Amino acid sequence: MPADSALSPSRPVNESSAFFKKWQSQAQSAFATEWFELLENDTYYTIEYKTPQIIILPIVHHESILMVKAKRPVIGTSTWELPAGASEKGESMREGASRELLEETGIHVKLLDRFKELQSLVVSPNRMPMFPSVFQVNLSMEEYQKRIAHDNEIEEVSMISFSDIKQMIIDGEIFISLPMSIISRYLLASRFYAMSYS
Repeated sequence: MPADSALSPSRPVNESSAFFKKWQSQAQSAFATEWFELLENDTYYTIEYKTPQIIILPIVHHESILMVKAKRPVIGTSTWELPAGASEKGESMREGASRELLEETGIHVKLLDRFKELQSLVVSPNRMPMFPSVFQVNLSMEEYQKRIAHDNEIEEVSMISFSDIKQMIIDGEIFISLPMSIISRYLLASRFYAMSYS
């Protein structure tokens, strides 16, 4: 392994992301489609989306999380997830977050400063690191109630209380790893979670 790729026992997520970007820049394309690319570097392979990925954590009235039930034909079901997607050409990550939120929930947040960037996460460290951009946006009950129609890839949009979300994760009703990680991190850090175990 090259000297500059020595493993660090405590590399934080932002440093890991920067390290991976360098790894990507040195990698060769082994296979590519319109949507993704297989990269190879020093016998390691990763699958990369062609466009930067975005995921949004919408908190409604400081007591619920806005979730979407997305149609997932590959696994034969619809799954509870957070609004997510990819940035389009010429679009900033916050602009992409605003557009994806509108498309998937029918809620339009025009003021981009409302999207607070959170620490990223690794999807799969050995095959699909990705490091998506993660944003939290706080919504009012009025914004939720006045939402318009969402796109047809979404079966349902629902405001789910923190306690119900927690139970849905325990019961396996929410089982997609990235949304689960983002939600769990939020609940672990929230006053609600701390109070419920005091």
